[in-house]
Amino acid sequence: MAMLFLSGLAMASYFLALIYMLMTFIAVSKLYGTRINKNASMSRTTQLLLMSTSLGCLFRTATFTTLCFLDFQHTDASLSPLSAPFQAPDPHPEESDLSFYNKVVAVLFNLPDYLFVSSYLLVVLLWAETFQSSRRHWFSAEQFHRKWMVFYLIFNGGLYLTQVVLYGLLFLKEDGAIAGIFDNDAGTRLALIPLLIFYTVAAADLALPCIILSTWMYLTCTLSGFPYKSVSAKNKLSKVGRVAFVWSLGRILYSVMILLTFTKVKYNYYMYH
Repeated sequence: MAMLFLSGLAMASYFLALIYMLMTFIAVSKLYGTRINKNASMSRTTQLLLMSTSLGCLFRTATFTTLCFLDFQHTDASLSPLSAPFQAPDPHPEESDLSFYNKVVAVLFNLPDYLFVSSYLLVVLLWAETFQSSRRHWFSAEQFHRKWMVFYLIFNGGLYLTQVVLYGLLFLKEDGAIAGIFDNDAGTRLALIPLLIFYTVAAADLALPCIILSTWMYLTCTLSGFPYKSVSAKNKLSKVGRVAFVWSLGRILYSVMILLTFTKVKYNYYMYH
């Protein structure tokens, strides 16, 4: 007996598909509004953030829409729904199709996480730029932005290179994984490569708050002697700071949940086997 990946979501996939579809529409609308409104003062970093978030929500929508379609297809054909174990009577062609399906769904589910990590880094960049522009000083804002964009490109390059390598190994390497991504017949433990894919995102999410903390310490020490430009500049910094805090808290909680979920599954497996 093999399990379909994310089959335990059942009806939740319909709700999540609608939520992410709405979020995609909101993000794209805001981005389109800045394109047609020439008077809208939105920085390049904010536009990149909206683009990255839109893509992440779009891929999330595609993932849960795919699950909804397959759940409906199975139910309409009087088969067991995706929330139940999938029985493969003939292990050869069906197992190959099931393996490919699980890998595709795993990639569709994981790919937005990489985009959200990039978006999170853009939130950090936006906060740093707001911090720097909120005070009166003689440092070059353009040079500051250029240095941060170089770091952003290097970080993203390393992240997406790791992603391509892991995805390539997932589809091309024959590692004997059950149903493509599982390490046991019950479908409760992921194989090594899928596990590394999710652990990479968790590690990046946990590393970025450390970057925020170090950036805050650097900017505070560098600009603490300079006054704020205005009350509105100070209020804007507080607002962007709250956004960065919420993003940080959300990504940390998501990463901890991933780590605890997979660690608990592996712990329970080794305890009872």
